[in-house]
Amino acid sequence: MLRVLSALVLIPVALICVWLGSPWFAAMLAIVILAAGAEWRAIAVIERTGLRMQSIMVPLFVLVAGEVAGPAAGLLVLVVGLALTIGTFSAPLNERSWALAAHVHLSLAVVALLYLRLQPGIGLDLVVFLFAMVWMSDIGGYVAGRLVGGARLAPRISPGKTWAGAFGAVAFVLVTAALMAHFAEVPPAPILGIAFVLSLATQCGDLFESWVKRHFDVKDSGKLIPGHGGVLDRVDGLLFAAPALALMTLLFGTDFIVWR
Repeated sequence: MLRVLSALVLIPVALICVWLGSPWFAAMLAIVILAAGAEWRAIAVIERTGLRMQSIMVPLFVLVAGEVAGPAAGLLVLVVGLALTIGTFSAPLNERSWALAAHVHLSLAVVALLYLRLQPGIGLDLVVFLFAMVWMSDIGGYVAGRLVGGARLAPRISPGKTWAGAFGAVAFVLVTAALMAHFAEVPPAPILGIAFVLSLATQCGDLFESWVKRHFDVKDSGKLIPGHGGVLDRVDGLLFAAPALALMTLLFGTDFIVWR
């Protein structure tokens, strides 16, 4: 019940911010990455003063640069942030390595989301489509995993995930994408292919966060969202799916999602 109630509050807020665009969309991203950066810092036990600050500030500066000067500027700031982290020689190599992973994990998703939202005339559609695919993948995985169960997908990483859940996630996404293509009267093949990749990316993001938490023996990334745990627990799939969609639109264009 807590999961449902939290979703009923957060989903409309997210969609309103996406619809309004700048600066509301950037403000939402800022809140998410500040919370996620703090959770990364806690999970990976990043304790050195310089690295603790960078865990929060590097993704935030990437967001500010991307919002003000464009996604390319955000990537440039990310490179600078990575160089500064590598050069923090007062911290052990292990801490620096995890700090680098946190920067890349959060910052690439931020740049990707800004890039998608800034696409002229189609940015809103792209981000809404991305959110829909990620949410349906999560719902499909949860429903199929609960109803069918069966063999575990990756028992050493996430004992609760099953092969049935993985196939259910893909099935829900493909059905949703097919319905979108039907009602929008666009060719189904491209959108189905992209939806399939996004479901795989979403599940990889979920498994990656599970692996990190298992490595540090942590159950939840935080307690900020009732029923869900932390912010990272809620956006883990999106953090992988957003760069995947941004890359596909960069390579293949956005004709697959021209609804109007």
